[in-house]
Amino acid sequence: MIKKSEYPKILLDADVIIHFIKADKILYLPKIYHHRLLLLDIVEKELLRYHSMKKYIENLTNRTDIKLITFPDDIEIIKEYSYLTDELGKGEGESACLAVAKHKKYIIAGSNLKDIKKYCLENGITYITTMDVLVEAWKKGIMSEEECNDFIRVVRDKGSHLPCYSIQKYLQKKE
Repeated sequence: MIKKSEYPKILLDADVIIHFIKADKILYLPKIYHHRLLLLDIVEKELLRYHSMKKYIENLTNRTDIKLITFPDDIEIIKEYSYLTDELGKGEGESACLAVAKHKKYIIAGSNLKDIKKYCLENGITYITTMDVLVEAWKKGIMSEEECNDFIRVVRDKGSHLPCYSIQKYLQKKE
């Protein structure tokens, strides 16, 4: 059996954080994945471009166990990051998460599958989406099915794309 301290770390991409902010559930993230979540400084910088995000991000990094980390000074990770941004045209935050996850064997929490899915599959990177995080919250009893469905409705009403209208539909779709 794997000890909780040995579970792989999870890199948060901006879209998952934004979904949890829109649903007013941002402080649920560290409850769902206690001591496993990492936020790269590049993703933090990307989020802080939006003035409305500042208080949320400061609370997330200063008042929870989510660890803010500096982009590694590792030549292989830097090369991968450059390839992703320059050659593949991916965003800075996504590129940073993908490059670090590939070389550190971390999981990515990101919902922009059109930008990450193929790369993750080709490079053996595990990824989870906002919906997967909701499933985990539901399974752990942190959120009820109704709370998950409300989350989905609110996030969709605020203009973000989620693939289903309910947690049960998502679970059926995954089977």
